[in-house]
Amino acid sequence: MSKIKSLVSGVGWGAFSTIAVIGFQLIFMAIMARLLEPSDFGLVAIANVSLRFFGYFAQMGTAPAIIQKPKLEQGDIAAALSVSLGISILFFLILQFTAPLMEAFFKMPELGLVIQVLSINFIIGGLSAVSVGLMRRNTAFRAISIIDVVSYVFGYGVIGLAAAYNGLEVWALVAAFMTQSTLTAVLSYAVTRHSFSFRHSREQRRHFFSYGGRYSIIGFTEFLASNLDALIVGKLLGTVPAGYYNRALLLANLPVQQPANILTKALFPIMSSVSDQHDKQIISLQLSTLFVGSYAFAVSAGIYFAASDIVKVLLGSKWLDAVPILEILTWSVGPLYISHVAGVTLDSMNKLRIKLHIQLSMLFLLVALMLWLVPTGNVIDIAIAVVITEWCRSIIMTIKLKKILRASTKDIAFIWLCIAIIAISSGSFIELVVRLVGQNVNDAIKLSLEILAGASGLLLGSFIARYIAIRLPAVHFLIERSSLFAKLFPKLA
Repeated sequence: MSKIKSLVSGVGWGAFSTIAVIGFQLIFMAIMARLLEPSDFGLVAIANVSLRFFGYFAQMGTAPAIIQKPKLEQGDIAAALSVSLGISILFFLILQFTAPLMEAFFKMPELGLVIQVLSINFIIGGLSAVSVGLMRRNTAFRAISIIDVVSYVFGYGVIGLAAAYNGLEVWALVAAFMTQSTLTAVLSYAVTRHSFSFRHSREQRRHFFSYGGRYSIIGFTEFLASNLDALIVGKLLGTVPAGYYNRALLLANLPVQQPANILTKALFPIMSSVSDQHDKQIISLQLSTLFVGSYAFAVSAGIYFAASDIVKVLLGSKWLDAVPILEILTWSVGPLYISHVAGVTLDSMNKLRIKLHIQLSMLFLLVALMLWLVPTGNVIDIAIAVVITEWCRSIIMTIKLKKILRASTKDIAFIWLCIAIIAISSGSFIELVVRLVGQNVNDAIKLSLEILAGASGLLLGSFIARYIAIRLPAVHFLIERSSLFAKLFPKLA
């Protein structure tokens, strides 16, 4: 398969999976938000944060280590499985003993038992990490997409909704999550079977400990920076505010997270056609920042203006306290995904030390902001601290990469101008609908009109921005290699 066909395949199957999962997720979210209470979501949110605290080390980055290894030799799979499963079992046992301490710390009844049950997923993940890594290594987009959809729909759409309808409360969410992860593991192994042998050399095991260890440390630092807010909300304000915050955070990121990941990953095959490593990194960074940034800022601008209608339609009237939280958090989404693109670039350059220093600095900044703002006891102030941190992270990463890659200031300015045009256009169209329609129209109809307006604004903004984007060397590169993209941009002079 050619690089362009690989790109189209990646985008196509990734888009199918994303659209399907997001669509089902919105439907299930709307139903379960009406069957369950904010405190149920808050309890599971804190449990998941507690689990992820250990989760970055539980599998030692086994899947990424499989993906990045140039050649898999006999014994590598056994080494990966041994490391992944062994560490996962260790952390499962640790959580069985520490869960009651976490319950006492957060002062949340049932939290300990929920954590103990959910920690079984460490073992499930340890067993499936090799299969998942092999599928990604082999770019099995179709299989990955189908597994994502099937496991999510069955886990949440069948088991989760049935359990919630029958009054299982927080355990409905636990059952849904457990079912999804188990089905993902089973289907992944069915698609990519491998030996369950544990015979391997010390050198092979050392590779997975070395790469996976560094990967886990950086991931753990990023986890602390991105979850400190949820921990503080849960600890100081309780399960109900934690539930509001969790749903607001999900609504702010859900429409952006998976599409952004697809755009980033799908550009990977086409980049391999660039022989010069420096040019490859510049082109990849420019294209990813342009596409991901434009989409992320446009969607977050739309969510800001439509926040009230989004919460009313998707969550219901009892969740209205989440509206102001959602409005604040939307301002963090754009810079968050710009930072994600920059982080991927630093990974590809093996600049893990620089990335770690930036993440640690942002963690200290967030802690300082929390110490300053948290005494107010206002969840809005916590959200503001998150927004400030994400903008600082994005600016610092951009400056650092500009210096490392000797990137053109003019090109960076063009990219940000394109992003601004598209975001302003999308947000303005939605704000216009909000003002014209008023409060007398059904919320679902009003939200539908806002979505159509936002999409129209995004298209208009993209049409205008393409006259600026055509000045970027990365866009020239893309046009020269794809007739599809050539049709979307003005003719080159």
